[in-house]
Amino acid sequence: MQRHALGLILFALLFVPATAYADDDNYGSAQALGWVAIGVGTAANVLFMGFNAIKKLPMLKVGMGNETPRTMFAMYKPMLNFHIMLNSVGFFAGMSHGFILLRGLDSISLSLAIVMTASMISGIILRIASGRNLKFFGRLVHGQLVFSILLVALVVLHVSIMS
Repeated sequence: MQRHALGLILFALLFVPATAYADDDNYGSAQALGWVAIGVGTAANVLFMGFNAIKKLPMLKVGMGNETPRTMFAMYKPMLNFHIMLNSVGFFAGMSHGFILLRGLDSISLSLAIVMTASMISGIILRIASGRNLKFFGRLVHGQLVFSILLVALVVLHVSIMS
């Protein structure tokens, strides 16, 4: 049931670009989509990485009793779904931003689109793959700190060059 609801939400996100074209000022709308992508992506990743960091604290595992780790374990699946949903919104908003402003494409913007797509694909593989090797590949690519730093650096470069 949850997969169908998540699929329905992701399908609905495909219509987000239509709201940008409803306005006469495509540049302002495209720029707004870019800021939506940055804000939503930042929120999704900071919250999920913070949750994982708190979950791994030894004080929660040893010193505070058994209830806290059980609660954290029970919250992992909803947090993961929230992470996936927000990053999907950010991905579609960012790609829509790029497609609307395609005439201004430069190497940093193209690199950013490639890294975003690779991150999204590896996350999808990690989420839906059932084979052990595919799961390992998804974890290897999606969980790389260098990959995350590259994404953040490209976003910062993109914003600083384009503004």
